[in-house]
Amino acid sequence: MGFATVPQFTTTQGVWFAVLLTLGVAVQFAFSPKRRAVMGDVRFVMADILRTAPAIAGVTLVRGAFRLGYLNEGRGFLEANLRSFVWMSGFIFVSQMAVRFLPPMSWLARDLRNAGRSVWSARLNRWTGRAA
Repeated sequence: MGFATVPQFTTTQGVWFAVLLTLGVAVQFAFSPKRRAVMGDVRFVMADILRTAPAIAGVTLVRGAFRLGYLNEGRGFLEANLRSFVWMSGFIFVSQMAVRFLPPMSWLARDLRNAGRSVWSARLNRWTGRAA
């Protein structure tokens, strides 16, 4: 038995991914009106989806599929969870690096980061009395 196994994706994993991604983006959309104003609604939603999707996909899709694959292979509960954790961590790291550094995803990630910086810069200026 090697380290790798065949991941087994289920419909339930896809449904949970969609639900959690939608919920996360909706919360960001509701509670970030200033960043939305800086970026525009559509660009903000697209950038937030790109920022949020790797972590949620890693937990729900990759870890779940590898965990199920290891369990069906006959490995124990703890071993299946620990091995799937390694796959999940690797997927999240690689996909976040892709979002940060590969165009066109990196352009949206940069715009989201710059919008956050401008909002916080304006807040700090206002709090310290330097607001115009």
